[in-house]
Amino acid sequence: MKYYYPDYFNDFKCVGGKACPDSCCIVWQINVDKETLKKYKNVGGELGCRMAEKINQKTGQIMQHGEERRCEFLNDDNLCDIVSELGEGYLSETCHTHPRHEEVYDNVRERSLAITCPIACKTLLEREEPVVIKTEEVPSKKEHDRYFDEPLFEQVIFTRDQILKLEQNRNLSIAKRMTLVLGLSHDIERRFRKRAERKKNGIISKLFPSHPQFSLDEKEAIHRIAAEYQKDNAYEKMSSHIKKEAMSEKIILDTEATTSLGIMTDMIFSLCTMEALKVTWIPYIQSVLNIRSEFKENEYNDLQKEFSGVLKETALEQLLFYFSYVYCGGSVYDEMLCAKIKMAVVNTLIIRELWFMKWLENNKSLNIDEQTEIAHWYVREIENSDENMEQWDSLMQRNPRFSLKNILTFLSKM
Repeated sequence: MKYYYPDYFNDFKCVGGKACPDSCCIVWQINVDKETLKKYKNVGGELGCRMAEKINQKTGQIMQHGEERRCEFLNDDNLCDIVSELGEGYLSETCHTHPRHEEVYDNVRERSLAITCPIACKTLLEREEPVVIKTEEVPSKKEHDRYFDEPLFEQVIFTRDQILKLEQNRNLSIAKRMTLVLGLSHDIERRFRKRAERKKNGIISKLFPSHPQFSLDEKEAIHRIAAEYQKDNAYEKMSSHIKKEAMSEKIILDTEATTSLGIMTDMIFSLCTMEALKVTWIPYIQSVLNIRSEFKENEYNDLQKEFSGVLKETALEQLLFYFSYVYCGGSVYDEMLCAKIKMAVVNTLIIRELWFMKWLENNKSLNIDEQTEIAHWYVREIENSDENMEQWDSLMQRNPRFSLKNILTFLSKM
């Protein structure tokens, strides 16, 4: 079994209690796994009665209470009654591991530290040095899922490594790095689709899935594209190509929004169409949109330049790297690599934009705690809802607001 994880993964320590600025036991619905549920059935006394009454014995879902939707066992000191009385050994699997997350693939496990946790988020945003993804081989029985596309996963991981390398190239501005990884993912996804055309279709393929190997020519093409994007003149060549082709590819759609202000406002507006986990989320986004409606384009662009001069690009790099690492692997299931990188870029840009709005609100001041609050809240709203993640991915694939043309236009003016 091969494990991937960022170099800071094992350093995380939960602060808990009042020291945590946003408890993961509030709002988020917690389900107890079956093994822990069996242990809870043997707990006696008042706590055992509460467990029997407040935990759905079939689904493991813990009841919430109050306007904040607090976990039943989170006390007024923001500490867990289960841990206080029984110890950490009685925590459910979710409570014990969060914010540590693990994606499961055939013979591969990818671990990450979710920045839905404010402590993990602040640690990442404060980090100056580039993140290193470590790998570890653990002897174990080999898994085999006949539906898992191993040849594609191998190329996805190779491409992700190239993307992460580009994102940490500090000789380039963060906007140029974002532009290059969008171009790289778009071009390599087209090679994925060429290989996909050789897959068998019909009922037989559902019973006996076909995952053809990449041909030598296809692999060489993928490696050649990756090498071209790593060259010092890659950004200039990509910019020249875009102008030459006049953005005419079918994947690139057009919308009425042609200015940076309009493009980003449209993107932020999309958040209003999604499930809100906190009741204050939509009113917050609407207030941001109301303020933006008063901007003039020239005024907005001048303020953006000023903000870029005071914002550390390392924070944006860490966010972009985090999202790309977490999302890329999922393209093994749909071959939509470019959509995953769009998600990474757009998430980073929207967080930056919400920071920009806070900076204006604070008379051009923004501290790390405010950055953390906004970033982790945004990621919670997106990533802690399966419905939102599915919708976000779909928007990246199909919605004109998130066309490559719009994203690249915005990046060109940063």
